[in-house]
Amino acid sequence: MADSASGGFMKYVARAFRQRWNLGLLGVAAAFAILSPFPDALLPIVVGLEGAYLLGMVSRPRFRDYVDAQDAAASREASAVTAEDLFTQLRNRLSLGDRQRFEKVVTRCEDMRRLARTVRAGRSSDDDSTRDAALNKLLFFYLRLLVGRRSLEQFLASSNRYELESQRRELAERLTAAEQKAAEPGGDQRILSSLRDTVKDLDTRIANVSKGEKDAEFVELELTRIEGKVHALSEGAITSQDPGDLSAQVTAFTETLQLSQDVASQMISLDDLELASADAPPILGSARVTSQRLR
Repeated sequence: MADSASGGFMKYVARAFRQRWNLGLLGVAAAFAILSPFPDALLPIVVGLEGAYLLGMVSRPRFRDYVDAQDAAASREASAVTAEDLFTQLRNRLSLGDRQRFEKVVTRCEDMRRLARTVRAGRSSDDDSTRDAALNKLLFFYLRLLVGRRSLEQFLASSNRYELESQRRELAERLTAAEQKAAEPGGDQRILSSLRDTVKDLDTRIANVSKGEKDAEFVELELTRIEGKVHALSEGAITSQDPGDLSAQVTAFTETLQLSQDVASQMISLDDLELASADAPPILGSARVTSQRLR
């Protein structure tokens, strides 16, 4: 992937140079030139021919397309591994209760998939891959939302809004007294400045806790809503026979998911939601992901 990162002309030159047959022929030609009676004359010719070959290869659109296709395939493979590894990391951060909740939702999806195949006498439908891709996105966001909620719960558990408000009232009284003393001759402005700064910090902490409480309530509502959409889409594999219905459902759920991600990103840190991660892993129908889930 280093070549992809460098990009441009030198990427194609390096890839053309590293072709196995080129390295073999170049080695043979260089060895022949060195061992010949005229190395000073032959080596520049070998270098010149190699340069002509490299320029010729790089100038060919088909070769550049071939290199780009290889890089794209490697990037897709790396992204898939990253997504599956991220799935494992996020799942391991869940509490036991949240993990069981997640597994319950996924298990029902898998039950609906098996039941749909039974109804169709084991035949696969062209809509299965479309539905599974949409479900994987919903389930992956559902998992990230569970992790984000756990972070909120840990923050709220370590914070006591009533204690902060009590400290704030006490410091407000001290600040009032300090302001009166500071107005007197010889008053100490340092104490006044320190108290004002402390009160300001307490106001910020109280606001953070209050926002965290509201966010936690909203996340729980979103979790319930996403659960319902996952169940509705998975059950549609059995009840819906019209491909147009699936297309409309997937479009609506994709728009809902994007809206939920946009809203959630404003209240939960990106580190918790991992919104900048790769595509969703194949949570449904993947032997590796299934084995990780059942550990």
